[in-house]
This record gives sequence, C-alpha cells and structure tokens, in this order.
Amino acid sequence: MNEKVLARAERVFGAPADRHEKGSAMTLIRQETDATREKSAKLKAMRLAREADEPDAPAAPTRAAPKKKIKRGRT
Repeated sequence: MNEKVLARAERVFGAPADRHEKGSAMTLIRQETDATREKSAKLKAMRLAREADEPDAPAAPTRAAPKKKIKRGRT
C-alpha cells in the first residue's frame, strides 16, 4: 500500500526535481535582461549602419519667426 500512496502522490504533485528545473526567478529575469540588451545592441548597430549609408542631406532653411508688433499707447 505504501508504494501505491507514493505513486499517487508523485502523479498528483509531481516529482520534486521537476519543480526546480525551470530555475529561479532571478535567473529568468537575468536571461530576459540579457536578451533585451543583445537585441538593443543589434538594433543600434543596424540603425548606425543605415545612417552611415545615407548621404548627408543639407538642413532645410528655417523661416524666421515674424516679429511681434509692440502696441504703444496709454499706460
């Protein structure tokens, strides 16, 4: 009977080793952070390469803001 109880308990609760295979929360967070950093570095390299290939376009001249009229009158 003891073997039947143990077998049933393992089916219901799973083996103890199964619970620890996934890793701790800190390990998972560290892996996600590393993946994000790698992706960001890759995207930055791609952006810099794209910007290096584009010819430098001259800046469009900006129009000066119209001067404000000063009202002179009674004060």
